[in-house]
Amino acid sequence: MRVVLGITDGDDAGAVLLVDGRLVAAVNEERLNRLKMSIGFPRLAVREVLRLGGLTPGDVDHVAMAAQMEVHVPVSKANKGWFARASTIGRIRNEISSALARPLGEFPLAIRGYRVLKRLTMGRRRNGVRKALTEIGVRAPISYHEHHRCHALAAYEQSGFEDAVSISLDGGGDGRCSHVWAFEDSTDRLLNTVDSFHSIGNFYAYVTHLCGYRAAIHEGKITGLAASGEPRYQDIFRQLIAYADGQIKNIGRVYHNSAINTLRTLLPADWEHQDLAASIQNHLEEVALDYIRHWVKQSGKRNVCLSGGVFANVLLNQRVADLAETDRVFIYPAMGDGGIAAGAAFSAWRGFKKGRTSREDSFLPHAYLGASYTDEEIESELRGADLEYRRSPDIEDEAAALIHAGRVVARFNGGMEFGPRALGNRTIMYQTKDPSVNAWLNKRLQRTEFMPFAPACLAGHEEKLFHWNEGSARAARFMTITLDCTDWMKEHCPAVVHIDGTARPQIVDADTNPSFHRIIERYQDRSGIPVIVNTSFNMHEEPIVCTPSDAIRAWKLSKLDNLAIGSFLVGPPLNGDGEE
Repeated sequence: MRVVLGITDGDDAGAVLLVDGRLVAAVNEERLNRLKMSIGFPRLAVREVLRLGGLTPGDVDHVAMAAQMEVHVPVSKANKGWFARASTIGRIRNEISSALARPLGEFPLAIRGYRVLKRLTMGRRRNGVRKALTEIGVRAPISYHEHHRCHALAAYEQSGFEDAVSISLDGGGDGRCSHVWAFEDSTDRLLNTVDSFHSIGNFYAYVTHLCGYRAAIHEGKITGLAASGEPRYQDIFRQLIAYADGQIKNIGRVYHNSAINTLRTLLPADWEHQDLAASIQNHLEEVALDYIRHWVKQSGKRNVCLSGGVFANVLLNQRVADLAETDRVFIYPAMGDGGIAAGAAFSAWRGFKKGRTSREDSFLPHAYLGASYTDEEIESELRGADLEYRRSPDIEDEAAALIHAGRVVARFNGGMEFGPRALGNRTIMYQTKDPSVNAWLNKRLQRTEFMPFAPACLAGHEEKLFHWNEGSARAARFMTITLDCTDWMKEHCPAVVHIDGTARPQIVDADTNPSFHRIIERYQDRSGIPVIVNTSFNMHEEPIVCTPSDAIRAWKLSKLDNLAIGSFLVGPPLNGDGEE
């Protein structure tokens, strides 16, 4: 048995455990320390994945660290967003790079010099990592793996594709914002890289900041807002960031503060948030699709793996799946930096095995890679919270009945999901017929959201609900892509259909999550609708719940109708007729 511990200690830090090439546990630090997308060495997550794997620190054979250049933060802290970093060194570095953006963009030598200086500011990391691991009891050899190779490998190794082109795209990591890799079982070729100075992901972050949200955290709000606007300002972005000859180019030569100031200068005084969001969304699709189309053709491969924070953009992912050049698309469920720990572990494993994982292990069937809790553990927490509860003889059927009666039901069951999406085990459920739910339920959860809630859909009904593209099937299991809805879906499930006619589904089958599948199935028996609302179980600006105590606290604060937690039901039952 060979055990590889994968760690990311930057944004959204976390750890994974790879045992003989199989991903057996994956947890991000935020779920444990309750600090959203926390930054710093993930001590809690390291201990947790070892616990989940039933292993001790001494069982670890190798530690694979994601990213070669990273500021060492010895103790995890809250992530305040790109423009509010707590690090003094980071703020100074961004100020310098903002001021030098034009010469940096004009002279490649200047970029290389800047990168050397950046590496020097991060020199304490290796000693700090070794010290932190020793304190935990891990004394295995440590290797460091390039940021974008980690993104690309995480997606490819778990795509199930025999061969594929794997494309990463984000704000930046290890001095780059993109890699393009051509992967096969035992070979890989790096086809292209793009310097982080030319990141279109950064421009999406600038818009997030200008609209009053936290850059590098709240970009999803811009994606949702875009459907309400018109791309009136896209020509401004065409002056600043563009595609040409297989590359993305920061032709405006602006970065960080200089980019923000330039955008403020170019925008009209009466610019509208929704129109700015629509403009950057359209431009992202225009530039990224040209870039992706070019490198898919160059690779000679029609299976496409996507990773990196830009591919949290579910609308862009749909456009990629619709390209004539692609057959099948897989987006890694933990597509942002929270997922590169897995890529580092696979990179190390690939070196040991001189190739990828065995064929039967090469597709990620589900993302339930975190902690689960027994009914005994759950009941102990319920007693301690002084709540009225009862054990249900059939919790799935009772939850379905509650949903059909118009109740909002929080669900806590099974292994916690890896990545940013709640996929049924740490989820809030509701029926899909009420189009006003997005407004009133988000208000109750203290959220400000523009995307509609996502639909959890029974497998086997895809063509009834969506203009189905079989090439999207693997992505649609993980809620990482939008699909165009059918008229039937728009009529019967308006709560989960966005104003642009799309929805971001999770296709649920009985094999990967039998309990959640049974809830939807029993709801369909009552309503004729094979879809329920699924939104993440958390309060505003808090991570998705992890433990029973997290779930109880969030349920109390949100004042939801019921909590289905393990085999127990909290909150008032229905009367004997199944009515309120």
